[in-house]
Amino acid sequence: MIGSEYPPSTVHSVVRHLWDPRKERVNRAKHGVGFEEAMSALRDPNRVTRIDLEHAEIEERLLVVGYSYPGRLLAVVTAETSPGTIRIISARRATKRERHAYETGSF
Repeated sequence: MIGSEYPPSTVHSVVRHLWDPRKERVNRAKHGVGFEEAMSALRDPNRVTRIDLEHAEIEERLLVVGYSYPGRLLAVVTAETSPGTIRIISARRATKRERHAYETGSF
């Protein structure tokens, strides 16, 4: 696993993001989004979040929609692996429905 650490902030209290480098390569090839960029979308102060019910039986996952540093609206799937540590599972451009949720502030 690789990742990055950030100091706690009032916007986002998670201080560490992890991901599998092989999963990131596959994700980048399939969706054109790297996990460093995805991590920046998680820090968007206007992001919207909901539980990813599709995978709720396996583990609690969150779907987060936010703007990345380059300015793309992304949908990022994450799971908390331990307190203060988030694993990035996948990232892609947001769908029309997800864009609407972001623009209205709720899923």
